[in-house]
Amino acid sequence: MSDSINKPTTPNADLLSTPEKLDRVANLIAEGEFPFPTGLSPDQQVLLATEVRKRRHQRLVKFIARSIARELWQKIEQHNQKGKDYD
Repeated sequence: MSDSINKPTTPNADLLSTPEKLDRVANLIAEGEFPFPTGLSPDQQVLLATEVRKRRHQRLVKFIARSIARELWQKIEQHNQKGKDYD
């Protein structure tokens, strides 16, 4: 990766000047709390878009996993309840 990716070239480019800032901005964008900044270099745009995509993908996978777990738990509960009805 080029060192020029994280060097500010415009006012918004400072948003990505450190790995911590990149992480924070990517999280905020992925959560829908911050708009994708304009005025970034093409390398910065790709870097930020990739980080946002990763976070959105992670959120989607967690959502699906929780939905499946909730459904399985409900089926187990229903099965256990039916077993108690016969006691």
